[in-house]
Amino acid sequence: MIVVPDSGPLIYLASANQLELLRLLYGTVVVPRAVFEEVTVAGAGMIGAAEVLAASWLQIEDQTPDPELLRVLDRGESAAIPLAERLHAILLVDDGDARAVATRRGLAVIGTLGVLVAARRRGLVAQIAPVLDVMAGHGMFVSVDLRRRVLEMVDEAE
Repeated sequence: MIVVPDSGPLIYLASANQLELLRLLYGTVVVPRAVFEEVTVAGAGMIGAAEVLAASWLQIEDQTPDPELLRVLDRGESAAIPLAERLHAILLVDDGDARAVATRRGLAVIGTLGVLVAARRRGLVAQIAPVLDVMAGHGMFVSVDLRRRVLEMVDEAE
């Protein structure tokens, strides 16, 4: 199975020392060069940059951002969507607009929270709540209601 992530999920998973979950869950992780550079070059010195740079198992792929998508999405999302299409991969993205576009284009889409739920169900993480707390400390917003629903899905109701 192949997953193509956007920058947000890479940064949030790396911030909580959970980046490896992508390799463990999906096997092949292909990152568009635009996303990789967004995290490691533009984001140099910021949370997640060093972890993404050090993840030798990430496959970096050149993919020109789709000009039509650039009208409504950022550069990383505009490269990740066509790459996921080309590879028949799962798209890993949190942004609502990007998720909507990808779904309309027939892509399977998962977000950071979906990765955590899958990891918890497979026994790769003991609890999601502490991971969410770390990610929230690094800027990931999860509404109280969504957090409650996600935790209920894995029997961690607070």
